[in-house]
Amino acid sequence: MQCILSALKAESDPLINFFKLKKDDSYSFPFYKKNDLCLIGIGVGKNKIEKRIFTFLNDYNSRSLQFINIGIAGGKINNSEKGEIYLINKIKDENSNENYFPDLIVNSNLLEHSTITVDKAIVDGGGDYNCLVDMEASEIYKVCLKRVLVHQISFLKIVSDYMDEDVTSISKKKINSLINEKLPEIDTFLKKYKNLQEFKSSILGNVDLVWISRARSELNLTETQYHQLLSFSRGYRLKNPNKKFEDNMILKVYSKTERNKNFKNICEILSA
Repeated sequence: MQCILSALKAESDPLINFFKLKKDDSYSFPFYKKNDLCLIGIGVGKNKIEKRIFTFLNDYNSRSLQFINIGIAGGKINNSEKGEIYLINKIKDENSNENYFPDLIVNSNLLEHSTITVDKAIVDGGGDYNCLVDMEASEIYKVCLKRVLVHQISFLKIVSDYMDEDVTSISKKKINSLINEKLPEIDTFLKKYKNLQEFKSSILGNVDLVWISRARSELNLTETQYHQLLSFSRGYRLKNPNKKFEDNMILKVYSKTERNKNFKNICEILSA
């Protein structure tokens, strides 16, 4: 199953109409579904995301789920285009300063960009921000990663403004139009993404699994890190069917700090 996550009703409505989703009133939050596609209205900002996603996950098996965050974002006038849709390859949380790297294993023609998740809308033109700006992505990534693997989480952002408008002040008509114009690209992405559900661990060869086992042992990875490594490794193998996993990526470490630093570096290399 695929689950779209959208913050605003104005973002959700075109998707609901296009995919002919039907409202399910058994949930206390906006939830729409048809066959193996559903949509959750998560609200603006981080506050409601975890509760709503976990409530949904109480009723659905997370093993085959794919989460796709679709919504608008502020852009920078010198490196993004209003109305363009971007596949997010890096997320930074402004508060924690943590970076997250979605696993881009879909063979997509969409342009890529990074985003920073902020708590308050940026309306002064963006200042030193050189990426897209949104208010939910980092929290979605952290919450979903507790229950699914990294390759089961994707982010599509459409630039609505150049950080000169509060998201709550942008008209519903404008947001509807932005989403409607990109529905063909969104539909194509979802279909390609869904096909990846067929890929299992078998995509990794014996040599790959030996390398992963060594990384897990020598870095003393946590269970979460191990599953993240598996996910990034599958994505790397899909994109690079003939490349080997380099042994020199795995460094000798003597502390959790060094372990986490090396693990982060490995994930960046595998997701590049």
